[in-house]
Amino acid sequence: MQSFQGYERPDGSAGIRNLVAIVSVMDTCNPVTRGIAAAIKGSVYIPGSYIRGQLGRDRAITLNATAGLCRNPNIAAVVVVGLEPHTTTELVNLIKASGKPVGSVDIQIAGGTIEAIALGTRLAANFARQASKQTRRSFPLSKLLLGLECGGSDTTSGLASNPSIGVVADKVVAAGGSAIISETSEFFGAEHLFADRAIDSAVREKFLHEVNDVEQQIISQGVDLRGSNPTPDNIRGGLTTIEEKALGAMAKSGTSPLVDVLGYGEGPTKPGLHFMNGPAPAVESITGLAAAGCQLALFSTGVGNPIGHPVMTVVKVSGNRNTIDTFSDNVDFDVSAVLEKDETIDSAGTRLFEHMISIASGELTTSEVLSVQESAISRFGLSM
Repeated sequence: MQSFQGYERPDGSAGIRNLVAIVSVMDTCNPVTRGIAAAIKGSVYIPGSYIRGQLGRDRAITLNATAGLCRNPNIAAVVVVGLEPHTTTELVNLIKASGKPVGSVDIQIAGGTIEAIALGTRLAANFARQASKQTRRSFPLSKLLLGLECGGSDTTSGLASNPSIGVVADKVVAAGGSAIISETSEFFGAEHLFADRAIDSAVREKFLHEVNDVEQQIISQGVDLRGSNPTPDNIRGGLTTIEEKALGAMAKSGTSPLVDVLGYGEGPTKPGLHFMNGPAPAVESITGLAAAGCQLALFSTGVGNPIGHPVMTVVKVSGNRNTIDTFSDNVDFDVSAVLEKDETIDSAGTRLFEHMISIASGELTTSEVLSVQESAISRFGLSM
């Protein structure tokens, strides 16, 4: 049985990294949060996204997604940096469900920036020392939640890297694990093909409703999809229509049945292949996957996209020989032999699967080594 070496968490999940998260409750706390994270080895900075002034569903999504990033199995402990105690307590209570250590500091109560950084740094230093005592042990693939992403797509994405990722997704799902594909707008024109993979009519209709709803929202704002997607770099890479792009993007989901449809940042409750309704731009999309609990994402890129995430490990996969040569600092895995040396998709996917196991067991990715990492939660409404 294939396994990976990870860190055990109190809720039974398995982290592939052992990080201390320093997280802002809201955007006004980001300077203090950055100050604490800069002082602590093994910590990651998770910026705040609004909260203050957000309303209803939009505020709930931001709060839950922020908590989801902290509950991610890759996080060993959390220091929450808030402005005032009420909102800080809301977030802390959502994180506590994971059972992991959580501490907090409020800038108003601490007495300003310097004191808040000092208090938060002491909390984080203690958590980092405790986390360093943990050692890796073997976990089955059923403990893995895999994110499926693409960016800077071109013709090689749909022909080589996306289908190779699909082979890995199928192997993880077959072993009892889970995978999530998102980027709703990149299903336009081919959504009926993906819908046919739903396990029942309820999941099928839910998926089609989410795709159609996003399309109608875009049209209602007078936006011509043909002018925004494929993007200029997609077109430079040889993609001609959104339907062509969708057929290639879907390939990274493999062939497994679609078992459920998730909201942005929502974690799955059952194993198998899931769809998450979310935006396509990379940082917002991978943040949603990380908030859902994905420990690792396979990210296909054709003409080049460098970005990773501070919480979720991101593996860049390319089938474009030119990009692999000229963008090598940001590419982790080469599947160009599919197009240039007649390697089969199954062979490339099997090689990628073995590489993924190594990454899950501790090997660092390019975005981790270079700290090319960003986090941004999508917003869906107005602030008051």
